[in-house]
Amino acid sequence: MNQFLGYLKPILAIADRNTDSEELKRAHGFLIYLGLLMSTGGLLWGTICLANGLYIPAVVPFTYITITIVNFTYLFISKNFIASQIIQILISLLLPFLFQFFLGGFVASGGNVLWSVLAVFGSFTLQKKRMTLLWLILFILLIILSGFVDSYAKQFDIGLSEAYSIFFFVINFILTISIIFSLYYYFVSNEEKAREELQKSLKQLNQAQGQLIESEKMASLGTLVSGVAHEINTPLGVALTGISQITHEVKKLETNYKNEMLTEEALNEYIATMKQLTQTINDRLNNAALLVKSFKHISVDQHFEDKREFHLKKYIDDLFLGLQNLIKSKRVQIVNTIDETLVLESYPGIFSQIFSNLILNSIKHGFEQNTENIIKISVELNDYLIIHYQDNGVGVTDEIEKKIFDPFFTTKRGEGGSGLGLNVVYNLITQKLKGKLSLVRVLPHGLGLTIILDKEIILKV
Repeated sequence: MNQFLGYLKPILAIADRNTDSEELKRAHGFLIYLGLLMSTGGLLWGTICLANGLYIPAVVPFTYITITIVNFTYLFISKNFIASQIIQILISLLLPFLFQFFLGGFVASGGNVLWSVLAVFGSFTLQKKRMTLLWLILFILLIILSGFVDSYAKQFDIGLSEAYSIFFFVINFILTISIIFSLYYYFVSNEEKAREELQKSLKQLNQAQGQLIESEKMASLGTLVSGVAHEINTPLGVALTGISQITHEVKKLETNYKNEMLTEEALNEYIATMKQLTQTINDRLNNAALLVKSFKHISVDQHFEDKREFHLKKYIDDLFLGLQNLIKSKRVQIVNTIDETLVLESYPGIFSQIFSNLILNSIKHGFEQNTENIIKISVELNDYLIIHYQDNGVGVTDEIEKKIFDPFFTTKRGEGGSGLGLNVVYNLITQKLKGKLSLVRVLPHGLGLTIILDKEIILKV
């Protein structure tokens, strides 16, 4: 069957245009396939009629074939599917009725009007339930009409034997059922193929979305790397300057010592300078070491997502260290009022992803230059662990609020916005942490997010 349909594929595609959807192309093929099957049946019936000298009835099936050929030729040239669709369904409905009439009625024709039911199947290509229902009603009315006019049709009855009438019934039932089955097979085959292609496309889309989300995660990690590099550069620069100064002072001391010009006052001054320089270098290098340590924890956590104990406030503060460059550039004040004793047993890497994306979202989309920008983070404990995140940025409109967690939605299209930041946050909270995320309007303006998590992840407060 599939091989047969493969041979017909060029004919079934005569109405297709490159811009047509796959669904519309399937409708084209279905209607053309219906026309070909009914034309084959018409050829058989026309031949039977000619063989038995029934010349007037034979005109009807050959007329169906002729109109079908002209109609499909017009369809191939014009691509006007709607007009060809109506014509084909109409002749599929009316001509079997006329054929039955000129054969002498329902009994004499073997119930030939049953072929009209195929017009209802052809109406499936209209892709509108109301239109299909309309053609079904027309078919029922036609059946009723055939009952009313059956007595008038008997004038065309040539008095064939009962065996012929039964033979006609058998032919009509076999052919109509065979065509219905063939149409059903064609429809199911195409739908299965379409579903397979859709599932394949959906799988590819999910993979692409997964890759984009991973890219978004790496982008936030990249921002941390950039921030850490910038922040480390300052203390290392100061340390290098201090070491250069120490080198200069040592050479100066050595020269004075060799020239026997080293006085007690100069030695004391040298010692005081050395203490100050070494203290400065020590402080700066400690700052750099602390930054590297915090970044190491955060970067490793983001990569592996291992479950462990951690202090939520300190962890978020460490995250801020890596984002200091951006925070300073937008003059952002961070107010973290989370209890220092709050210890969680969860996935710190996920929390790092959540808060880095929230902070970056506030900086990129909420805050403006030359304003007092504030981010507040707090925790509320009742039956759940509730984390409140708020900024006093420009806020969001009602339209944006409806789409804010949708993938690829961004108000900065073309300005570096990927539309995945808050979508990543939403998925991490709802899927990874099994929590809830809701948006809150901040008065007089700003954006607030409430994260509700299971209290069982709290170890101690």
